[in-house]
Amino acid sequence: MISAVRWGQSAYETNADLQREQERLSALGIDLIRVSSADVPPSEVEVMVVNSGVSVDESLIGSLKALRLVVTTTSGSDHVDLHAAQRAKVQVARCPLARRDAVVDTSIAMGLALLRQLPSFQRAAQEGKWVRGELPSRAPRTIRGLPVGVIGAGVIGKQAIRQWEALGAQVSFHDPHVDGSVGLRALMHQSAIVTLHCDLNPSSRALINSETLAWMPEGSLLVNTARGACVDLEAVLAARQLGGFALDVFADEPPAQLARLAEGHNVVLTPHAAGFHPAMAEQVCEELVDVLSAWLGGRELPGGLV
Repeated sequence: MISAVRWGQSAYETNADLQREQERLSALGIDLIRVSSADVPPSEVEVMVVNSGVSVDESLIGSLKALRLVVTTTSGSDHVDLHAAQRAKVQVARCPLARRDAVVDTSIAMGLALLRQLPSFQRAAQEGKWVRGELPSRAPRTIRGLPVGVIGAGVIGKQAIRQWEALGAQVSFHDPHVDGSVGLRALMHQSAIVTLHCDLNPSSRALINSETLAWMPEGSLLVNTARGACVDLEAVLAARQLGGFALDVFADEPPAQLARLAEGHNVVLTPHAAGFHPAMAEQVCEELVDVLSAWLGGRELPGGLV
């Protein structure tokens, strides 16, 4: 049996969900034990399954001499020290598929809401204003032919590209690791909507800042369902050329300036909710089983290695 630990339980996961996960992995020959955040994983552990609330740092990796694989049940992996894992020859995998469709659905819904200025109309209605006569000046736009820029073309970003194209948008993307990528400046300059689907790493931290926002055209829109630290919030608030923005993630959650951010006339803010759906725990379990089954069989992992 492979020795494994499940470290961390997310709010959407019940004890019954984790029990089912344990049983499914046992059938693969993986002896999975659950440990709390206050516990220390046993030194002989070979596989560690974590969520975003667990920091897998250099010290922890160094203390687990038998560790061969870390699997995060999340889409992102910024809570894992990837350099330390690489030095220790520990592989790192993630589970992006369980959240992929929900994240893309949310990001597109946000983009469409901004495009059609729904938050602005709602705010006017709450103030008792009937603004139908302002439609020519407000000029809500349509999708067909709309230039959309996607930052990050991984599992989630590729799905976003497919979905936007299916709606009739003209999509370009920026991802230095994927063929066909356009430069960031060109993407920002030509896009009516820029939507982020990248991971958080040194090159993407504060990628959206005062300089890169200045490349965006007047009235353009920004959507972030990726990682909060990819966006400089103060720069967004100061970017007068933006016609609106939608944020699901924040560097600090909850953000201290939430009410201030919400003051904008065409703004959508959600509480890191883009990936959630009622079947998420079940789908995370299925994906985890698929990942570990592929790993044991020496096959390519469904979400790839980080």
